[in-house]
Parts: sequence; structure tokens; C-alpha cells
Amino acid sequence: MPKIGDGLDVVTAFAGAAAAGMSLFLPFSYGDGSSMDSPYRVTSLINSVPRAAALGLIVAVVVAVLARPINRPGLIWLTATGGATALAINYYIGEAMTSADVLTTQNYIDSLFGGVLFGALCVCAWRTRWSAVGFGLGILVVFVYGEVVAVFTSNASATADKAVHTPFWLVGAAVVLLAVNTLRHQHGIMLPAIPRMAADLPISPIIATTVLSLSLLIATEWLGREFDGRRSNFWQIVIAVIVTLIAALVAALLLPGRDGTGVLLAVSLAAAADSLGDASTLGWHLVVVLVVGVIAILAGLRWATPWGVLLGVAAICAFAAFAEHLPLSFAWSAGVVLLSGVAGYAIGSTRVTYLPSAMLGLGALFLPSILWSIPTEQRHWPTGSAAVAERVPGQVALAITLGSAAGLAVLFQLRPATSRTAQP
Repeated sequence: MPKIGDGLDVVTAFAGAAAAGMSLFLPFSYGDGSSMDSPYRVTSLINSVPRAAALGLIVAVVVAVLARPINRPGLIWLTATGGATALAINYYIGEAMTSADVLTTQNYIDSLFGGVLFGALCVCAWRTRWSAVGFGLGILVVFVYGEVVAVFTSNASATADKAVHTPFWLVGAAVVLLAVNTLRHQHGIMLPAIPRMAADLPISPIIATTVLSLSLLIATEWLGREFDGRRSNFWQIVIAVIVTLIAALVAALLLPGRDGTGVLLAVSLAAAADSLGDASTLGWHLVVVLVVGVIAILAGLRWATPWGVLLGVAAICAFAAFAEHLPLSFAWSAGVVLLSGVAGYAIGSTRVTYLPSAMLGLGALFLPSILWSIPTEQRHWPTGSAAVAERVPGQVALAITLGSAAGLAVLFQLRPATSRTAQP
């Protein structure tokens, strides 16, 4: 059973993961007096979101790699606190700004320090069971929120002032909680990292993250440009799917042992989530996400199987492909529940031999997928292109899922199973 200290770790990990995830997944905040009437400014902010997510994840993995050998948890908690404090300062400046000229720059700064918070907190939280539950639940809430709530509507320039972003109170709470936990763990000692061979450099997760992030970003932006002014996009989608799968498999093989399993699961899950429709707000469904998420994460910690995750992801894809035949309100609610359950189980099922690999597997959920560039009537990301049939995103996501399953089979064939894990 968790103790009082474990409860504090859970709450801190949840708040920190939610703040860090939002800094990667959502556009930067701005004050009510900001001048956002320029379509160019809005478009620049929109385009910077996936790029900033890729940058933030690379920074997060770099921080996790550097923090992994440290045996003083207080120093790692202090690093996370510093990242959260920088986020709070950046948000305060953003709320006070009356000009939108620097929003894109602040969005990148937001993701950079969010990556610092994310990477350090992952190394701290993923070592123990209950803090891992809080950390995973924070990731889950942001992931579901970012996937099923419209960040911008199709009329982006007219609704920019209503765009969702990280609430300042969440960042402030994360700073306070992280500072308290830094003091609580300042005298603690962790077991040192297992010595590694001199030739086995710990930069492989950084290389894997760079390959995956840049490949997905390039494929997404290229497919978005290909959709503009075209009526037939079949072969362009096929190429983007192939690039996605190759990048995921290469990244998975760059990680030690079978740590790359999480990357393949995250890429397929992110694509499946992007195939679902959007709504204006999460509302009372947030309670459902929390309850279902906790149960699913605990189930994943207890009974982990990547094949079960892929089966659930395939179910999301099939649901998305046929959701157009269901009432919109029911389809969206059912999609939220299904996504929360599968994503929570995937997070809880994460098993690694090297902690920075967990950062990549979990953080890959926030990377852009090619589904962002496939517009439909129910998915509001403003690509400026003619909408395709509602079933197409689900079909594309299913193709990525099947490819990820094939990649997982290859990974398991090439890498023998190991009993040593860094699992909470």
C-alpha cells in the first residue's frame, strides 16, 4: 500500500507530467490583449506546435540520459523544478505580452523547458510503482485531451483567442510540488547505474529520438503540402506510412534489448488517436479519463503484453473508420473511453532495461503523426485542404498499426528476451 510520501510523489509526478506534456502538445499561451488578427501569425503558431513537440522530446531524452547515472535523487528533482520554474516564468511573460510577434519563439522555449521537466521527472518517477502511476496518468490525460479536443478550429484566425493551452495554475502547482519533493529527497541515495561497456555509449536513445522525431515531422509536413490542391492522395499517404514505419523500426532497433517496443506501440497509438473526431471541450469526460486511466495503467503494470496493446489500437482504428455511422455525441464519448483504456494500458505496459528508453516510448505519444495532415469534416486541424472521407484516417491508422505489429515481430526475433528491467 502507498504511504504518505508515496502519495506526494504521485501528485507531484501527475502535475509535473501534465504540465510538461501540455508544453509539448499544445500551443503557447498568450494574454487577452494579444494581437492575433493576422492569419500569418496564427499559421506560424500552428506550424510551430509539431516542430516544438519534436524539439521538446529530443531535449527530454537528452536530459534523461544525462540524469540516469546520478545517484542523488535530490539533484534530479531539482532539475525538474528548474524546468518547471522556467516554464512558469515563460508563461508569466506570455500572459503579459500584448504583441504576438514572439509567440512562435516562446512556443519553442516552452517546449524546450517542458522537455527538461519531462526528462528529469521521468527518471525520478519511473523508478517506483506509485510515482510511475502518477506520471503515467499525467501523460494520459494530456494525450487524450490533446487528441480529442480541437486545439484550433478550421477558422483559425477568427478563433485564435479561444485556443487551448497550458493553464498557469497547473504550472504553478507543479513548481510548488516539485520544490517540496526536492527538499524531501535532498539527502536520498539511489543505487548507481549498472556499468556499461565503454563501446556501449548511452547516446543511442538520443539518436533514436532524433531519427524518429525528424522523420515523423518531415513526413507530416510533406503530406500536408501534398494534400493542398490535389484530389487523389493515395500514393502520397502510402509513402508517408512507409516513412513512419521505417523510422519507428529504426528507432526501436537503436534502443537496447526490447526497449524499442514502446516506440512501436506509441507510433501506432498516436496515429489511431489522431483518427478520432474532435470536440470543443472534454467536460465531464475528464472524470471518465481519470478513472479508466488509473484502472488501465494498473492493469498494464500487472499484466503487460504489447500484443494486447496493438489489439486495442486496432480496435480504435476500426471504431474510427465506422464512427461516421454512429451519432456524433455517442461516437465521441465511446472514442474517449476506448482511447483512455488502451492508452493507459499501453503506458502501464512499458518495460525497459534503460530508463531513457521509457522517456522515448512515453514521449513519442506527443510527436506529430501523418494523420494530422489528413483533413476530414470532424477533425478540425486547419490544413487548408479539401476534406477526405471520414473512414480514411481510421484506415490509414490501421495500416500503421499492422506495420507496427510486423515491426514488433521483427524486433522480438532479433532481440532475445531479458529478465532485467528498470520497471517500477
